[in-house]
Amino acid sequence: MNLHLTEEQKMLLETARKLFREESNTSRVRQSEVTGFDPKLWGRLVELGLHSMLVDEEKGGSGFNLLDGVIVAEESGRRIAPIPLAETLVTGDLLSMFSSNNALKAQRRFLEGDIFTIALPPRLNGQDLPIPFGTVAQHVIHLEDDKVLLKTQRPQPDSVTKNLGAMPLSKENRSKAHREPGSVLLIAQGPQAKKAFLVAIEKWKLLTASILVGVGKEALEMASSYSKERFQFGRPIGSYQGIAHPLADALTAVDGAKLLVWRAVWSMSLQSAEAAANISMAYWWSAESISNATTKALRTFGGYGVSLEYDIQLYYRRGMAWPLVYGPPHEELLVLANRLWNNEKIEFPPEKGIEIEFGYGNSALQFANQARDFFEKNLTAELKAHAHHSVAGFDKKFNQQLAKAGFLFPHWPEKFGGHGRSVYDMGALAEVYEQFGWERITAPITNQVGQVIMSFGCEGLQNEVLNLFARGEALACLGFTEPESGSDVFACKTKASRDGSDWIINGQKIFTTAANLADYVFLLARTDSKGPKHAGLTMFLVPLTASGVEIQGVETIQDERTNITFYSDVRIPDRYRLGEVNEGIKVMAATLELEHGGNQYRISYQKMVDKAVNWAASQTKNNRPLVEDPYLRICLAKIIVHSSVAEVLCHRAIWAGEQQLPGRTAFGPMSKLFSTEFYLADASELMRLCAPYSLFANDKEDLGHIELGFRQSVGMTIYGGSSEIHRSIIAEQALGMPRSRS
Repeated sequence: MNLHLTEEQKMLLETARKLFREESNTSRVRQSEVTGFDPKLWGRLVELGLHSMLVDEEKGGSGFNLLDGVIVAEESGRRIAPIPLAETLVTGDLLSMFSSNNALKAQRRFLEGDIFTIALPPRLNGQDLPIPFGTVAQHVIHLEDDKVLLKTQRPQPDSVTKNLGAMPLSKENRSKAHREPGSVLLIAQGPQAKKAFLVAIEKWKLLTASILVGVGKEALEMASSYSKERFQFGRPIGSYQGIAHPLADALTAVDGAKLLVWRAVWSMSLQSAEAAANISMAYWWSAESISNATTKALRTFGGYGVSLEYDIQLYYRRGMAWPLVYGPPHEELLVLANRLWNNEKIEFPPEKGIEIEFGYGNSALQFANQARDFFEKNLTAELKAHAHHSVAGFDKKFNQQLAKAGFLFPHWPEKFGGHGRSVYDMGALAEVYEQFGWERITAPITNQVGQVIMSFGCEGLQNEVLNLFARGEALACLGFTEPESGSDVFACKTKASRDGSDWIINGQKIFTTAANLADYVFLLARTDSKGPKHAGLTMFLVPLTASGVEIQGVETIQDERTNITFYSDVRIPDRYRLGEVNEGIKVMAATLELEHGGNQYRISYQKMVDKAVNWAASQTKNNRPLVEDPYLRICLAKIIVHSSVAEVLCHRAIWAGEQQLPGRTAFGPMSKLFSTEFYLADASELMRLCAPYSLFANDKEDLGHIELGFRQSVGMTIYGGSSEIHRSIIAEQALGMPRSRS
């Protein structure tokens, strides 16, 4: 995974940001509302050579790649720039692929600054075709059969029909009878010409999607700023969760849209078979999420938001309108379905200089293959029968086999029994566990505790415990939550009192999952009750074999056992303390950073989605494959997009954590929030889509994963901090809004 921009891209970003900030402020945008076009801004774009940035240098252009174009497009969206950026970039790129006399003449006119646009595919028979920026363009490129044609026209900027997005749309009848003699020239003809035009349309989708991302980002920042300035009931309105949480949801979705666009560009550069599907995902999700984001942003302004005096309405209108020029966004889901299940592919020319990367990487995939071989060889029939998604599937002997083979905690340092594997290796390994239905609860919890011990435990404790964990001979569980505190861990009432060199612990914890199997509990206790509730807390590692510990099981609707644990005068030596006395908040912060990610939940979510698709592909309805049902195709395609957004958000969080980026404090919560909330929503949707067969519980069959997912997913929105906690963190850390938790 690599999302770093190159130094050249950073310079390009600053150039674009400065250009649009200076030349496309909202005052200028308002002046352009009637025509939908700012000629002065266009002139500056041509002057800087940005209009020809996708044209190779040897052909007179700037020689940038598609990702560079996407970066500039997002900045133009932030300033809702009234120029044909996406249309210009793709037409310049398209013209440069042809060498006919007409094409070469058109290229010269393009480089000189003439305005070109592209005719999008028609949606309805017999209807005039809207041409984006058609009223200000001097040339329109369109496709007829296998002919790429160029229509030269006289711009009519005053002929704009008023529309929601203040777009300079023209309407053109595509029939030959309505052409003016001599106004249409043949640029190229044949299968390759048609393919080049269709590739240009796909690039237009990505550039438009990126423009929309900029629209959504800026709208949310405007809402955030307003929420800090506007006071209600003596507090800034951004401190109310009713304001902060919808914006956090929206920002998470918009970030997902941006990542999908970048992933699509990356897959195009690899000429991947998934590239076309990735483009459809990015375009649909951008249209969906940005309209929602601008709506939530406008509502933050209350009644002022609908006033023309406020700029947020400019973004609201464009967030909805701009993608609609291509037609109903849901139709892109049908295109996606065809690309997923009808093997509809598009061959893309290679893109140079794309240095970003998605996924775990080749090394991690090779490691996953090694783990896959291990499971295939060692997972006996008895172990397969014993396997279960919960801690009931734990097998100590197999756990030790995993450890010995290097598949338990391979990312730990060698001195603690690991092999120094990367976080990407661990992500790929977790998917292997899920593939074989092996539980992923005991190891992640023990890993979390183990890593905290490495940082905060004394040497004696490290020597005692970490070797046991590393060999698979012991487990840990978490003792944070109490019956009366829920997610408010700092309301902890369990007490630890000093008695010489020992501590005596009294209290109780709930949801101590795996305590019935574990050897240690990672326990939060109050050691000072005089100060603020977030102070006076200390972390301990308590042996569950100690006298005074009692464990009671609690069964859940997820077909999982958790526990209540009671501590009555439990005496432990001071060496079991983690961190300094009364500074447990520091240890908790490190612990929660390990926990605030969504990948462990996303993997279960992805398996449910895959199983649903497999089931639909294997069934028939009215003697036709069920997956051909249009409604089902749209629903499944939508769910696949959701799971893809979850994936890119989770992978970004892993990458940011590994890189120690400042933004990681919000990236983990974003990935967890999106993965679990859409797991919950899509499990419910799949239950309905696959009814009545989805009613039956069998978690080792295709539909069993849907029924299980429905029961599991609701709890996952609570585990590791509820969705509400994560929304507050996102609003505060990513949008800079006031604290929304008292």
